[in-house]
Amino acid sequence: MALASAAEVRRALEALHAEEAERKKRIESLLDTALRTITGPDADAARLIQPRLSHVAERTADLEQRLQGTSATAAALHGEIQVLHEEKQRVNLAIEWCRAVVELKQACAALAEALERHDWDASAMHCAAALAVDKTVLHSEFARYAVPSAALPDPAPQTLAAMRARLLEALGKNFAHYTTEERDEAQATHFLSLFSKVDAHDEGLQAYTALAVSLVHAQGKSIQEKLLATAPAAPYYSALWAALFDSLAVFIHEHRPVVDRLFQTKGHPGFVQGVLPGLSGEWTRLGTQILEVWDERRKRQRLVQAVSASRFTVVDAIRTTPHTPGRIFGEEKTGKELNLPFSLTRPSTPNTRPVSPQPPGPELGAVDVLLTELALFSSQWALFGQFLRNILQTSAAAIDCAARRDAAQALGPRLDSLLTETFVPLQLWALRESIEKAHALDTADLSARPMSSSLPDDLFFMLRTIFTRTLSTSSIPVLERITAQALSLLETEFVEIVVLRMDSCRRALNVPRLVDGPRRTAAAREVKTTMIVYLNMLDVSAAYADRMLTDLRDEAFLTQYFNDMPSQEDPDVSATSDLALAQDVVSRFGSLAPKLRSALQFEMEELYTTLVMPRVQTLLTEITQELSYELDEAAYAKAEDADRIAKQLQAHWDTVLPGYREQLTESNYSLLFAQTLDAILEPWETAVLQMRFTELGALRFDKDVRAMLNFFAAQVPWGVRDKFARLQQIAFVLNKDDDDDVYEAGAALGISWQLTPSEVQQVRALCAR
Repeated sequence: MALASAAEVRRALEALHAEEAERKKRIESLLDTALRTITGPDADAARLIQPRLSHVAERTADLEQRLQGTSATAAALHGEIQVLHEEKQRVNLAIEWCRAVVELKQACAALAEALERHDWDASAMHCAAALAVDKTVLHSEFARYAVPSAALPDPAPQTLAAMRARLLEALGKNFAHYTTEERDEAQATHFLSLFSKVDAHDEGLQAYTALAVSLVHAQGKSIQEKLLATAPAAPYYSALWAALFDSLAVFIHEHRPVVDRLFQTKGHPGFVQGVLPGLSGEWTRLGTQILEVWDERRKRQRLVQAVSASRFTVVDAIRTTPHTPGRIFGEEKTGKELNLPFSLTRPSTPNTRPVSPQPPGPELGAVDVLLTELALFSSQWALFGQFLRNILQTSAAAIDCAARRDAAQALGPRLDSLLTETFVPLQLWALRESIEKAHALDTADLSARPMSSSLPDDLFFMLRTIFTRTLSTSSIPVLERITAQALSLLETEFVEIVVLRMDSCRRALNVPRLVDGPRRTAAAREVKTTMIVYLNMLDVSAAYADRMLTDLRDEAFLTQYFNDMPSQEDPDVSATSDLALAQDVVSRFGSLAPKLRSALQFEMEELYTTLVMPRVQTLLTEITQELSYELDEAAYAKAEDADRIAKQLQAHWDTVLPGYREQLTESNYSLLFAQTLDAILEPWETAVLQMRFTELGALRFDKDVRAMLNFFAAQVPWGVRDKFARLQQIAFVLNKDDDDDVYEAGAALGISWQLTPSEVQQVRALCAR
């Protein structure tokens, strides 16, 4: 009812207000009643609630009865809708199957037509379209009846398989044609790419592997022809070996990216798993043939047997008779005696039994050829393995297991066996044989200044050659074994032999026990000459050892043979590179120079004791005889005129170290000079500390010290002032006039005291003022 005026609106509002007030009263009344019911006894609550619950149950039953019909209708409707949905899915599936079968039929027809036209690109496209059809549709009864036609009567799977096989055959022939006959790289790559388009990754890899193997096989025929050459010179076989693996490395480097780009996808292998195993079988076959022919032609087994049966006589003969008086280097040797194997013959004496003849030993030249080629085999194999690890970016284990399976089972262990059973024993034999030859050919040049011997040059030239050849194997185990045994041989057959010869010379001539006369002079001259030659030999050898160690440890040199990257399977685990391991092994050679210098120091002391010390004692006797520093003015003036010490040094020094300056190396002469100077200054200092000094005597002593310092400084180009530090400080203390603390005064003047404060006081007590 519409309200037409304001009065009507007001009346309506008043009615609503009254109705609201009434409703509020009813609600408050109901709330009061509910409150009383809730707060009242339980029996009253149950009594009041029971009728209402019964009413609710009645209403529920009425609703259920009313909705049963509706529910049955809804259930029936849902079932009909589900049936319609299933029918729709079947219709859609049928439509999809019809479409797929139509596409399959059209693709098969187009594929057949393209094959007849030899249109291989279109064939690959239509084959890929047919293969894209769901396999369930392809093998269904519907396709079996719908796809065949008069031109293609067979079922769809057989028809597609036959045409795909025909296509793959054509692709393989065209790929082979453009790779081997026309050598068209673009066309060959194009046909190779079509394999993956028709889901023929394995067939494509097989075709490519066949090509790769055929190329290696063709190279193998050339290698086999060259293997038939008679009596080839070294390094013939290692050159064939290097050519094989160099060509393989070039082939892999150029073709791997192409193969991986065309075939390597998720679930499909690439070059490493698909091509490299076939290549590895071929290079294993060719590498094994090279090793077998090399083994036979170089007579490896015969050389190994001859080496194991050979005996070394030169060093043993030197140990038996290290020194023969009258000769510095033992018996003279004829040219025949210097031929390998070495043998020394000596005149028959009651104390010497003749050396029994030895069976002919292996020829050093043949051994060198075999060792050089074997080292090159190992080096090239290690380089090839490093190349595979770097370019394929995979671990060594993965390469061995997947890519180089055949090679790892044949060439790797075969080479390791050859290195262990052939290279190591032959290399050590060559080292011992070279040491013996160096001893046998050792010749002194007594006219040279300083005196020299051929032994260090021959020995270290041979040693450098052997170590360089060992490093060239690129094998850490071989390097470790050769280094350990070579150091032992050098110590026992070089250092000990040189020391033994010097010791034997001194014992045989025994200069100190001879009376003065021509015999003693001749014996002293022979001992001096022998000792000087061998001392120079030790000094030069130590310098050569240091230089060789520096050269062999040089990183630029070692990187030719050892990889500077750690080779490990787990990149999270730290590992040491082969280069670092090789440097560590080569560093062990650094123990040779200290042993040489230790022997040099000992033998220099023996030389001094045998030949120089008696002359030094004579000089000291001349200097200290009637030496006194309790001088008055007259005695001081007389001492000034006499200048005894300076004149005695000038008169007798040439007899103390006669000719040593020219005959010894500079390093050896500095050792002997320092030892002689110590032997003069230390006793003189001891004698001085037992004297009494006047003021003029202290002044004279200072002049004597200065005279000695100037004299000895003029003898050598290096400084000797540090040797006179204590004597100069004694002179300073003796000439100090005041009563102040001399030690503190000297320190204030910048003196670095060699005397202790107690020794300063002891020197002060010598002054008789």
